[in-house]
Amino acid sequence: MNETTDYEKLRLDVLQQMIEIRSIPFKVYKKDTDTKKGIIELLLLDDQGKYIRETTHEKSEGGYIIGIDFNNKKHMSDISKLIEKKDAYKLNRYCDNRLQYWSNQKLL
Repeated sequence: MNETTDYEKLRLDVLQQMIEIRSIPFKVYKKDTDTKKGIIELLLLDDQGKYIRETTHEKSEGGYIIGIDFNNKKHMSDISKLIEKKDAYKLNRYCDNRLQYWSNQKLL
């Protein structure tokens, strides 16, 4: 049974908690109607698997731990090229909806 949530009926603070749990960045503005609509759009995209999360770069010894959303085709292609050149490797970790790799350089 595939049950969908009616986000319109939820309060703004509940929507903000949902977006934080899913690790989706969103700035809250003073106009509640614009903020609520924006959050609902992002939650719906995430429900459909169409939301692409930002790529993260975390400083590590001698390089970076790079977290890439598997829906981000450009960055997945870029990291594959680095792996072929032996400038990166897969860490076999999935965290915060991102696959993690180690590289000696950042992705652009």
